Amino acid sequence: MELIDEILADRATGTRRLVVEYGVRLHEAALRICGNATDAEDYTFRTLERAVCQIHRFGRKSSLFTWLYEILINLVRTDARRKAANALVFQATLPDCEDERPNVNEALSAKDEAIAVRKAIRELPPPYRALLVFRYYEDLTVPEIASIMSLPEGTVKRKLHEAKLLVRAKISRTVMPEGSSNGREGQS
Repeated sequence: MELIDEILADRATGTRRLVVEYGVRLHEAALRICGNATDAEDYTFRTLERAVCQIHRFGRKSSLFTWLYEILINLVRTDARRKAANALVFQATLPDCEDERPNVNEALSAKDEAIAVRKAIRELPPPYRALLVFRYYEDLTVPEIASIMSLPEGTVKRKLHEAKLLVRAKISRTVMPEGSSNGREGQS
């Protein structure tokens, strides 16, 4: 029996199978998108719950997996809009702090580079973060991402490019912050 039909026929059994088949992968994507385990668990639970409650609306035009990701990204978008509407804005300027980032001459190890990339991705706005997670961590195609995010394929390609540029810029500021020197100026 197909999973969708199983959920419609026997919600409890179908839900258990849905969690077993898609729960871990969905949680991993949620973790990459939101950046912390607590929110990832919440998004995973809410996505699966919404999918089960709305299974009768699934048009079977895409895969169930793609539909679950569409639900996930819609939940993330809704929460981001809600947080933005309630955000506090501080007018005071923050004091300058000494930069503790590594000197440009210090080579980053592969592990450090991976950490820098993950950190840069976590700092992106949620739509860009989701695009990169879907494309490079979940290995989804541009058409699949377009379907999940309800965007034209050309827009997905453009936004993926913009997201990669933002990550590169964040990493380059980590390695060589704006206005900093390489530590050798003035030395003889």
